[in-house]
Order: sequence, then C-alpha cells, then structure tokens
Amino acid sequence: MIQSTNLVAAGNTYNPCLLLLRDKGYQLSAEESGERLLWNARKGDHAFMAYSPPELLGIVVLWESFGEDWNKQYPNLIGELCEHAAD
Repeated sequence: MIQSTNLVAAGNTYNPCLLLLRDKGYQLSAEESGERLLWNARKGDHAFMAYSPPELLGIVVLWESFGEDWNKQYPNLIGELCEHAAD
C-alpha cells in the first residue's frame, strides 16, 4: 500500500530542519528580534537568516541551488499559481 505524505511547516518541523542544516555543515544560532526569534545559519562567508527553521532551510537550499543567481523572477510562477487559485 502506498502511503501519502502531508507535511506542514509547523513547530514539529523546526528541529528536523535544524538537524539537516547542521549536517550540511552550517553553524546555527538564534537571536531575539523584537518579539520573535531570528534563526541564523552560517557557513564560510555565507550567512542566512529567517523567522523559522523551515524558512531558513528553504533559503539555504535556494542559495545552494542557484548561488549568486538566486533572485529568479521568471517565469513568474507566483502569478501563475495565484491566477489558478482564483479560479
């Protein structure tokens, strides 16, 4: 029997995301930023920050995949998905 997977970025995903980042060789820290925590990952000259570990993992993977060319805006998938969501 094939099992389906439904995974949501919530509190129970924080530690697994941090474990993965640590396994990838990132130095991790957290600091207060107003009323929220700001999560940090650093490796060499590269530093990443986010308001949750799933977001932090996401931007690290973005950097690892695209490097300096990370800010890709085309094709505009946001527009396409929002257009279809309104249907």
